Amino acid sequence: MKLMGEKKLLFYLKLIIFVTQKSKPMKKITYLFLLTIITTSASFAQSFDDGTNLFSLGFGIPPAQRIKNDFNEKYKDNYEYKLNNYGTVVMKYEHGLLKYFGMGLNIEYSGAGVSYKYDDITGRYEFKVKSNVFGFYGRFNGHCPVTDKFDLYGGVGLGYEYSINKYTDTNPNPDKNKSQTQKIFDFDYQATIGGRFMIKETFGIFAEVGWASTTAQVGFTAKF
Repeated sequence: MKLMGEKKLLFYLKLIIFVTQKSKPMKKITYLFLLTIITTSASFAQSFDDGTNLFSLGFGIPPAQRIKNDFNEKYKDNYEYKLNNYGTVVMKYEHGLLKYFGMGLNIEYSGAGVSYKYDDITGRYEFKVKSNVFGFYGRFNGHCPVTDKFDLYGGVGLGYEYSINKYTDTNPNPDKNKSQTQKIFDFDYQATIGGRFMIKETFGIFAEVGWASTTAQVGFTAKF
């Protein structure tokens, strides 16, 4: 079995050399990337496999990034602007399919609040906005197990964001008071790449970057 594995690895290495000699620059990069994944997967034990179950809990960086950017764009130039960032929490479940692929569910929460003061004819009043955003996504990931402990992966997610925005205005004039609660249900998607390192057989850490509720996510993973 070991000899067969060495022959297979040697074949892939020869194929990489051939591709680098014959291919154009852009195609060469693509072929090298794909062949490296195949070679790596063929030469090491599996950290992700068919039937693997992963549950992850993590945090988004920067916290509540989308809400913060939206608030800064709309309200930052007002008097006594204050931002309270409650952060982003992510929960993920994934089940391994077909050895190098997995499907699962991501649930995310982000929260933030802002307050500022504005002048009216009758005085100065305070306006507050509190936003809670819940995201639900079905995920499909492709995996490249590098060693029995380290796994590289990338994937996409499709789902919805449910936003609850509460506006509170202290202006006593009912014609100018902007207090209300707004609920928004929007389609959303994700596309991220990441890595997972298993510290123990059933416990590890992960990090992801890409397009999601935050630019990066880090946290802990349980494997069962």
